[in-house]
Amino acid sequence: MERQHGLVAHRQARAAGMSEGQIRRRLRTRQWLPARPGVYAAAGCPPSYEQAVLAAILSVGGSVIASHEAAAALWNFVGLREPRIEVSTDLPRVVRLEGVVAHRSSLLFDEDRAVRRLIPSASRARAIVDMSARVPVNTLGQMLDDQIRHGLHVAAVHRCIGRLPPAPGRRPSVIHALLATRLNGYDPGDSDLETRVLRWIVTAGLMPPRQQLRVRVAGRTCKIDLAYPELKIAIELDGWDVHRTRSAFDDDRARANALVLAGWIVLRFTSRSTVEDVVDAIRAAFVQRLAA
Repeated sequence: MERQHGLVAHRQARAAGMSEGQIRRRLRTRQWLPARPGVYAAAGCPPSYEQAVLAAILSVGGSVIASHEAAAALWNFVGLREPRIEVSTDLPRVVRLEGVVAHRSSLLFDEDRAVRRLIPSASRARAIVDMSARVPVNTLGQMLDDQIRHGLHVAAVHRCIGRLPPAPGRRPSVIHALLATRLNGYDPGDSDLETRVLRWIVTAGLMPPRQQLRVRVAGRTCKIDLAYPELKIAIELDGWDVHRTRSAFDDDRARANALVLAGWIVLRFTSRSTVEDVVDAIRAAFVQRLAA
């Protein structure tokens, strides 16, 4: 409970070997106090905003993260007053908790997830993007500058906005305008290959793949650019700049061979691949796997 701001979920207590009777006893003797449905707080642990956010996340369970104002508060965004508790979940889920604003998204990529103050949270870059329709431009610029001083890379914000299509809760034009004043020669249409392919995949209605997944095959660790590990589908993005040396070229081929021998389908795309090339190949790989 110390690593969870004094909280424990019912399912966690049961997984740790506690019986229903032991849990009820702790509640009856007020060693534990109800915090949210299925979540308890240790008596004497001082309440805090972090505890309230994590209690909501533990109550929902699964891959939910703190987002929007909650993520901004966890990252100490300047100019934020009385932040609400907001969470984001994958698209199929519906969350209803008193005092919690819940969002559903099919666009929660690996790079958009982080852990802040021991709480699953949106990354700083994703929080900046998600706040772009919430606050005035000057305030958002101050938030961005302060986070840059504390380690946020502007390129991460560029990649984040490049992965996400326009939506009512986001203002890409504002993000691009802010980045243009902070990156010399900034081109809002110049996305890296991984960002473009991710955007094509989700726009086509396909589930988002895992990013930069590490797997162990044939005694070696392979890092896959994009992957569907449950289906053993690997997507390799061959940018010209990363294959300038013979050793990089050879290692890339050896890694692909190891994946194929381990039963993976390896799809390769380059900067000249079109959206149709990418989407059609991934759909064909899905069909092949599901048919098998």
